[in-house]
Order: sequence, then C-alpha cells, then structure tokens
Amino acid sequence: MRRFLGYTDDMSQSQSQRTVISSTSPLKKIMHAVRAIEQGDYDPVLLSEFMDDKGDLGQLAQMLDTMAGTVSQRANQLNLLSKVIPIGVSLSAEKDFNRLLESLVVEAQSFTHADAGTLYLVEEDKLRFVIMRNTSLNLQMGGTSGVPITFYPVRMFKEDGSENRANVVSYAALTRKRINIADAYEAEGFDFSGTKAFDEKTRYRSKSFLTIPLENKEGKVMGVLQLINAKDPKTSEIVPFEDDTVLEALILLATAALDGYIREAALRSEIAKLKIEIDHSRRAKQVEEITDTAFFRDLKNKATELRAKKKKDQEGKETSEE
Repeated sequence: MRRFLGYTDDMSQSQSQRTVISSTSPLKKIMHAVRAIEQGDYDPVLLSEFMDDKGDLGQLAQMLDTMAGTVSQRANQLNLLSKVIPIGVSLSAEKDFNRLLESLVVEAQSFTHADAGTLYLVEEDKLRFVIMRNTSLNLQMGGTSGVPITFYPVRMFKEDGSENRANVVSYAALTRKRINIADAYEAEGFDFSGTKAFDEKTRYRSKSFLTIPLENKEGKVMGVLQLINAKDPKTSEIVPFEDDTVLEALILLATAALDGYIREAALRSEIAKLKIEIDHSRRAKQVEEITDTAFFRDLKNKATELRAKKKKDQEGKETSEE
C-alpha cells in the first residue's frame, strides 16, 4: 500500500510540474493552425491576429500561412490530375463527334465551376457555334441535345478584309491568346453588345469570361472555348476565372482528342473518295475490255446492219405509199 501511495504521490507531483498551455495563448493557436494544415482544414483566419506581429511570432505565422497555401494548392492539383487523365483517355476513345464536343465543354465547366460554356469551331474564316450550355438557364443547344443553334457564326474578318478584333472570340482565335475578363460590362476594347442583348432577353447577367483558343500541334486554331461566370464553390458568388495548370492539361488533352477525330474523319473522307475513283477507273477498264472483244465487235456490226436494214425498209414503205 505504501508503494502504491508513494507511486501516486510521485505521479501527482510530476503532473503538478507540467506546463499547462492556455487555450488562448499564441502557442496554442499556432499548434491549432499546424494541425489544421495537416488535416487540410486550414483557414487564414486562424493566424490572422499574428500576421502584423513584427517579431518571431509574426514570421512563424507568415511562414505557416505560405506553407498552407502551397500544401493546399499541391493537394488540389494532385486531386484534379487524377481526374484529368481518365477524362483525357475517355475523350480520345469517344467515337461520336457531337458527344466529344459536348464532353469538352461539360468537363471544362466542371473544372472551373463555370455556369456556362460555348464551343466554336473554325469554318472558312468564321467561328461556328457548335455547343452552348448554361446551367442557370437550363439551356442546352447543339451536340446531343438535338436543339439547333440559330445564332450566326462569328466572322473573323470584316468585309474590307481587316481582322475582327472587336469580338473577344475572334480576337482569341486571331491572336492565339487566352483572354480572361473579370466583368464583361466593364471591359474595354471588346464589343459585348451581343452578350448584353442576350442577357436582356434572358434576364441573365454574364460577368466573368475565360476565352481559350484551341490549337493543334501544328499551331492551327481549330476552335475557341468560352467559359462564362465562374462560381465560388462555397458561396456561389460569380468570381473571375483563375489560371490553372490542371485546366491547361485538360484543354491540351481535349484539343488532341478533337484534332485526332478531325484528322481521322478527313482520312476516312479521302479514302472514300479514292475508293470511288478506283471504282470508276475499274468500271471504265472493264467496259473497255468488253468493247474490245471480237464478240462485242461482231455484236456491234450486227446492230449497225439491223439499224441500216430497218431504215431502208422504212424508206421503201414511205415510197410505196406515195
């Protein structure tokens, strides 16, 4: 019993000598922020009160905040990349052209939290609408929707031959530059009259825009992808689009899939034309071989004789009637 009591006394004495950290102490808050970083739940508010400190505490808080941002960004990129690669494989395997085009827009919207997206393809110096989607308006046109897009194509050149740089879509195609606009209604240098007319008609508010030219490996622009109204995942507030390396990877994979499909379709068309030419050539040769035989020449001569005899008989009949 004494030993037990002695052990209890020693333990109580040890506990009384431990340092107790107050829940309101700076060290406790720093430790809480570190655990939040480890668990992926970090919020800058956790260290906000130390950011202006000029001493070691402030430097530590700033270092942890920077570290948290790097860790979060890296985690997000790894998470998104795990989705991008399967999507790229899926797009490359897609054999339905309309579904391929639609998937490109849908996946880009998903990655950027865009409320709307439009895909244009270049056709004879014009950008033709092929896919239009708007989540808020429940609008789906082109692709597999079965709903035709009635908007006129965007002209890349004016009637006098000069470049049409007033439209942000044609500008992106002509310059091969990605255009990121925070608010179309306040943007300078571009004509958004068509966008404003659409908004007035549908009671929508187009704000943030990300316009991306789609180039193949030769640098030829095949089309333009335009994403509209990025939404904050937490608040659903319309925010500017962020440049993202993962989105860049998705665009590259999607463009490669689109280019591959177009090239394959063109090859099929060339093969079909060649087959037709071969068939015509083969038929011509077969006809020539048939008409060059003794049997055909004899048949031709007999036909000539019959026609001459029939003509002679007809002439004789007409003479006798006179």
